[in-house]
Amino acid sequence: MNAKNFLMVSTALLGASLLAADDAKSRVDAFLSKEFADGALKCMSCAYEQHGETRYRFVAEKDWKGFDENTPVHVASITKVFTAVLLMQLSEEGKISLNDYVKKYIPEFKGEYVPIINLMTHTSGWRNKTGHVAKCVDARRHQEFYDTMYQDFEVNEKFRYMSQGYDILAEICEKVTGVADVADLARDRIFRPLGMDHSAFAAHQGQSGLHITAPDLVKFGRHLLDIRRTRKNGILTPQGVDTLFRRCLKPEFNRTPAFFAKSGYIGFGQYFADVNTMEAVGHAGATGCFLLIDPGLDAVEVVLTNRLSENDTHFSSCDANFSRIFSIMATHFGDEPIGNRDEMKAGSFGLQIDRMKAAVESERVASKQARELGL
Repeated sequence: MNAKNFLMVSTALLGASLLAADDAKSRVDAFLSKEFADGALKCMSCAYEQHGETRYRFVAEKDWKGFDENTPVHVASITKVFTAVLLMQLSEEGKISLNDYVKKYIPEFKGEYVPIINLMTHTSGWRNKTGHVAKCVDARRHQEFYDTMYQDFEVNEKFRYMSQGYDILAEICEKVTGVADVADLARDRIFRPLGMDHSAFAAHQGQSGLHITAPDLVKFGRHLLDIRRTRKNGILTPQGVDTLFRRCLKPEFNRTPAFFAKSGYIGFGQYFADVNTMEAVGHAGATGCFLLIDPGLDAVEVVLTNRLSENDTHFSSCDANFSRIFSIMATHFGDEPIGNRDEMKAGSFGLQIDRMKAAVESERVASKQARELGL
């Protein structure tokens, strides 16, 4: 093939590729636009990233003028992932062990033999009645939090989600480091090193309150994947990242120290894309958000929404809508993307039969088999 012909063929292939990409974007845009409309949402920001390349973005808003992908939104319990990273950093530095008892650092904590890892995985068995530690509100409510704690079941007996445990974990981070506010720790140990310029913790909270953008979450997820892939240190060591991605305790808990893991068990482990690998981990947020990291696909997937009304549950923290969104983004923008199957040209192909007659014949044979089997 001469240079001219090669150039013509290359140009044609590039043009076809661009058309296919535009077609995929239009299909996924249409799907997410409908999800956005059906969900009674104030905003939506989605991203699909693979091999270090953000291949798809979607942004929508309703009555939020100026909202774009760089507008931080409250992601609720995705905050917990970052608190877990801080704890892992302290473990790497020898300042704590995830197997230390909580009471070693928080004397007012009522449970005598509750390891930090069980607060991280919602398997401590302890609960409270006051919402959150409220250290940033007043000392009375802070003490009330610990005074009203009670034991619901034995440590490691079962999984029962307890957000407030992460406020206790944030307080451990503050006590161990001597830093006044866990928000400063997150800023200095995670956000600044990674250039996450649109991310911030709420005061003294490890369970919720993080405001962040989809691009910043992608940056965070990619950093963890690259540490695993290159085996080079970042905000964590490769061993630390491995620990945060590794399933721990009982399989039915669907848990790593920082994430929920994809699994067939009922609950958070199911709300990954059908096409994600079993290496996938992630975390939901009650405002309608999900961060998904899949080492098997080398991909980071993000869905951020904020509801117009707290009563709307179209995107709850444990919702199969996330699975559909992650599936369509991965299959349209991941390696070997799907084509438009509706564009198959009509015409004669293969065996031609009378479908109605075939259906009648099938029913006759099935009835005959049932009689012979005495059914």
